[in-house]
Amino acid sequence: MRSERGFTLMELVVIVGIAGALTAVAMPSIFETVTRNRVITSQELVAATFREARLAAITRNRAFRVRLDCGGAVRFVAVTGNGGIDNAENRCELMQANDGPLLPLAEGVTFSGDVPPVFEVNGRGQVSTVGGGAMPRTLTVAYGDYSRNIVITAAGRIRTPTN
Repeated sequence: MRSERGFTLMELVVIVGIAGALTAVAMPSIFETVTRNRVITSQELVAATFREARLAAITRNRAFRVRLDCGGAVRFVAVTGNGGIDNAENRCELMQANDGPLLPLAEGVTFSGDVPPVFEVNGRGQVSTVGGGAMPRTLTVAYGDYSRNIVITAAGRIRTPTN
């Protein structure tokens, strides 16, 4: 007598069909989770950069700037007092004493709304926009249809409310 092992072609087709259907149902949820994680991670990275700049400003009793215009990255930099350095278009690439690292945001993440590209934190920890503008400011970090806010007050308080 012959022993049969393995699966028939029909059984394999049914299993592959079930696996395909389950994958098709799960993919939108997986993509939504990836999108949400990109935004939340970027939101926390930007908020942490503001907090770190504020701590450096208070600790060293000198001004620092948080730059959001670093080509898909954010960075806090020391104010040197030299306008040629402080206001340079390539300030994100220039490395000066007390500057923080260049921190890349998740690919495709953008800021929306009336967002100034540079904020300044003075030695007392107070935040203002370079070039003027009212505070507090709400930065919206977005990717696709998903977004989260960061609220920055003039007193230097950084909040990341859940939307």
